[in-house]
Amino acid sequence: MTIELAIILLTYLLLLVMSYQVIVLINKKEDKRGCIIINTSYRHAYTVLLFGILIVYTLIKLPHIHLESQTISYLILVSKFISVITLAVSIFLLSKKL
Repeated sequence: MTIELAIILLTYLLLLVMSYQVIVLINKKEDKRGCIIINTSYRHAYTVLLFGILIVYTLIKLPHIHLESQTISYLILVSKFISVITLAVSIFLLSKKL
């Protein structure tokens, strides 16, 4: 898979999650539950993204592990994919729970 295809897939997945987010926010507009769901979900997603980027940074700084720039790009994209998946799952689960 090339980096361009990965970026296109990431953009498509992000658009799907954002549209689901808008649907959840519109359906729960009359009370504050929609805002709570979105804020909590983004907090989870940003935490996962920060942890993933921290792992990539640690791998870069380790002296006995040599990573090429292409591999680093893929690792950062994978951490972003995991973050978007976390956002989607968190919105889905919290909307069912609350």
